[in-house]
Amino acid sequence: MVSKIFIRSACHDDWAKLGPLKLESSLGWGDHVDELLALPEARQIPAAHMPFVIVAELHGDIVDFATVLPGENALQAELEDLFVAPQVWRRGVGAKLLAEAERRAVALGAHALHVIASERARAFYEASGFRMVGTIATDFAPAPEMRKDLR
Repeated sequence: MVSKIFIRSACHDDWAKLGPLKLESSLGWGDHVDELLALPEARQIPAAHMPFVIVAELHGDIVDFATVLPGENALQAELEDLFVAPQVWRRGVGAKLLAEAERRAVALGAHALHVIASERARAFYEASGFRMVGTIATDFAPAPEMRKDLR
């Protein structure tokens, strides 16, 4: 467990750091490398999402970020992003940021948090109380659609 994690809302100056972290995290398992490198979205965060981004810092460096968007249905928020730098995988950073994402979803008025996860991330989400609600076709492979009730 990493103890010196500082969680905060993202600011405009963070935007340029988030895309490279997203790509680094996505490439960490070595899956779909060529496809990810060719996909501009794999290294970009929409500017419109920035008010909904939270970051985790370790020693002043952003090592994790999440985006919690209001859902189409006001009762459900969307966990759009949760990307952790590979060097801090399995050290509690993602779980700590996910807990903050859940708090932010509740603050938005949501009763549930929805995420389209990778198959590799499925166990992480299940350990955090998410359950499978379906499977979604993505550009790379079918992905677990998951949901956690927050109230």
